[in-house]
Amino acid sequence: MLDRAAAAGLPVPPGWVLVELPAAGPGAHDLVGRIGLSRPDRTFAVRSAFSGEDGDVTSGAGRFHTELGVAVDTVALTDAISRVWASGATHGGARSVIVMRMVAARHAGVAFTETAHEDDLVNWTPGLGDALVSGATPGEQLSLPKLRRGERAALDGPPFAARLARLLRGVRGVFGAGDWDVEWADDGTVSWLLQVRPITRAPRRDETFTIANHKEILPPLPSRFMTSMIASCSTELLEWFRQFDPDIPTSRPLIEVFRGRPMLNLSLLVDMTRVWGMPSRLVTDSLGGSAHLEAGLRSGRLARAAPRLARMGIAQARAATATARTEAEILARTADPGADTAACIETLRWEYVTLVNEMAALTSAASVPVSILRRLGTLEQHAARQRTAATAMGDDLDELRRLGAGDPAARALLAAGRLPEGPTWEAAWARWSDRHGHRGVFESDIARPRFREQPAAILPMAARPSPGRTSAPTRTLLGVITLPLWWQARRPMAARERLRSTAMIGFGRIRDRLLELSPVGADIWDLDIDEARALDAAPLPEGLLERRRAEIAADAAVDLPDLVTRFQDLDAPGPDAPAGGRLTGISLTTGTIEGRAWVLAEPAASPPPDLAGAAIILVARSVDPGWLATFAQVVGVVVETGGDLSHGSIILREIGLPAVTNVHGATRAFVTGDPLRLDASRGLVSRADVTPGATHRV
Repeated sequence: MLDRAAAAGLPVPPGWVLVELPAAGPGAHDLVGRIGLSRPDRTFAVRSAFSGEDGDVTSGAGRFHTELGVAVDTVALTDAISRVWASGATHGGARSVIVMRMVAARHAGVAFTETAHEDDLVNWTPGLGDALVSGATPGEQLSLPKLRRGERAALDGPPFAARLARLLRGVRGVFGAGDWDVEWADDGTVSWLLQVRPITRAPRRDETFTIANHKEILPPLPSRFMTSMIASCSTELLEWFRQFDPDIPTSRPLIEVFRGRPMLNLSLLVDMTRVWGMPSRLVTDSLGGSAHLEAGLRSGRLARAAPRLARMGIAQARAATATARTEAEILARTADPGADTAACIETLRWEYVTLVNEMAALTSAASVPVSILRRLGTLEQHAARQRTAATAMGDDLDELRRLGAGDPAARALLAAGRLPEGPTWEAAWARWSDRHGHRGVFESDIARPRFREQPAAILPMAARPSPGRTSAPTRTLLGVITLPLWWQARRPMAARERLRSTAMIGFGRIRDRLLELSPVGADIWDLDIDEARALDAAPLPEGLLERRRAEIAADAAVDLPDLVTRFQDLDAPGPDAPAGGRLTGISLTTGTIEGRAWVLAEPAASPPPDLAGAAIILVARSVDPGWLATFAQVVGVVVETGGDLSHGSIILREIGLPAVTNVHGATRAFVTGDPLRLDASRGLVSRADVTPGATHRV
């Protein structure tokens, strides 16, 4: 392989392969003379090259003897060759020895270049790399962005980084886009290739994971059942993208569980956009959260990916139409979820995978036009005129509102989460429940009750005026010009909300059947799906539920950051609240508002007594359609995590409340009662001295 690399023009130190052990005396002198080792200032490396060292599945690399810095001396060289040769005496396969000119290395190390990753993983050390390769020193680690054809290496990083990036590009060019283990040494001018072999055991990289957008749709600590179900679907959740790009790796999990929370592999998602030459902001703008790195547009990659992106674009344009078929399939498949727990779980897994892949198509279809509209400042003008399945939940409470309009006692009962007695009220609630009772707070967790089971979570909204905007913002000239972009975004956005609503009908049916079958009742949600499946054949092991509850309590006590890395110490103390009392995020609407903070992890029916009469600004870790009743009680909203296309963001734009999302650390920076000033237009929230009840809009 070194010979192939040298023939292709890669920098390989001059060397020779000895297939026979040279004889002492004249044979050794003849060897030294033939390979021209007459310069006394040169030294050589003598290395094994035995047949078992470089297999595709297993490798004996590093198991045999190597000698470095061997002087140009007949005895020294032949003795070194003999020792290396002898180290393979029990190997049993073919033996040969490499004699290679030593590189005057300033830095050296090992690099893994893998098809599944868009960064090459480099382990390096000053000077020679023998201590690093042998494990005597851990060295330093570097993630080196891959270079493609025609691209220039970045100049930042260690002094050898650009040269090594070019060498690794050359290795991929000569040997193909496989998974290669490369040893290298850099003399300050050239990065030399010392060894290349297949990777037989890939390292677990310290990838970055994000809670977004799970933070938006799942409770702070999801049920063990739902978390394990989501994790079990990990390899299937990118199938929509793989039909256009089969090179998307299956070896990297999209979902991993950290202290009871399923988190998305942000490194993988960002790598997908980098391969296609697209900005990484497309990921974070759509899902919420923040990227571990920022990658911009790469025109060359974009051109090469154009055919697959074109096919993807055509599918995105058809996604809103295709959603109706998916909804029909969900309703048909969940009409009878299964006769036992295992069958119900498989139905749930199928629906979840189907939902996520269809959502991926719709989100992709809307993400680019929505991102452009937001940057142009016209998104709110258009979004305020849209009504989706989510906002219909609030609008359809108008019948209950009208019934209570002249009845203070009835409104008091609604505000307390209770339905007034009487057939008229029961009929009105039944009509609303038929349309929306399958929805709920944090409804994407099947363990959470639906509104039909827990009316108190939505009834207080009927005691308040309709949250609908009385008048949408006036369209500016730019707003009129950007209408075609809005039409492109509107259909997939509406289809997403309709699909989610239909999917929750399926979730509700599966939930009902699982509870009907469960021998442990609602405690089934504290089990993972494998433990739940086992209930079909045997009773629950004694003490399991008690141990599980202790685990859940321990996980709940951990303040998990929005971004974690795979090897991060999650039991370390959580980050301090951001300093200065001034935070920034993504603007969802316009308007400036002052009021008192109401910090919530979950929706609440009414604010605490201390906030009575005050203008209230909701500060929440995340929001979804289940927060509609809470929105009706506030004048502004600050959300820690969410993107332009998150369900909560869509609702807030439609309602028209001054709102900002992606405000990292908001629930740590503020406490209930803090005076706040929310400048939604600029995406700012800060502490302010206000008079309770004072309201100011711009």
